[in-house]
Amino acid sequence: MSVDREAPPQARSFAPDPEQTDARRLRSLLRMGGLSQRAAARLLNIEERTMRHWCAGQGRPPESVFRALSPRLTRTENLRRMIERNEEFIAALQDGRISGMGYGPDLSDPRSVAQEIERLRRENDEHRAIVRLEEAFHRRQEAYLELNPHWLPHGNGLPPGDSISEVEAAEAEFRAAQAEVARITEKHYGRRAAPSDNS
Repeated sequence: MSVDREAPPQARSFAPDPEQTDARRLRSLLRMGGLSQRAAARLLNIEERTMRHWCAGQGRPPESVFRALSPRLTRTENLRRMIERNEEFIAALQDGRISGMGYGPDLSDPRSVAQEIERLRRENDEHRAIVRLEEAFHRRQEAYLELNPHWLPHGNGLPPGDSISEVEAAEAEFRAAQAEVARITEKHYGRRAAPSDNS
């Protein structure tokens, strides 16, 4: 990457807005996640009144609460949980704890088990590719955000070498993640995924 090319456009930051209060930020995350205060309290394993106090601006929630309610992080975490559950189900099918899925001529048809294992493996391939793409996208975004302050007029126009190296590495990982999604889409569905610059 050349330092004399135009500065990249400002990417959307996941960092909190300094003008936004903790209570407003928390209520916004609940809205984005479609969660009531009660549901969020259950999700976080805290008392409902604690969540009510935080949403009313009484007391300050720890940063871990904001991270746990971030839609991006919870989506990725849910995909990881689905992968783990699928792996456990595959193991149960393979060692005979579960038999016959009802896809064949009768419920105990061994072909049903093989079909279900194949379906779960395909699903996990897709979930892993999505997780990788999302993580690569956010790594790239953060690398550009780190680079932006160095461009003129606010910086000296010369980003440090480690910032440039991180952008290049993040770009390479993002392109590799995109290629993996395209490969899986073609393998599973017989068509290429449309190229895009974001996930």
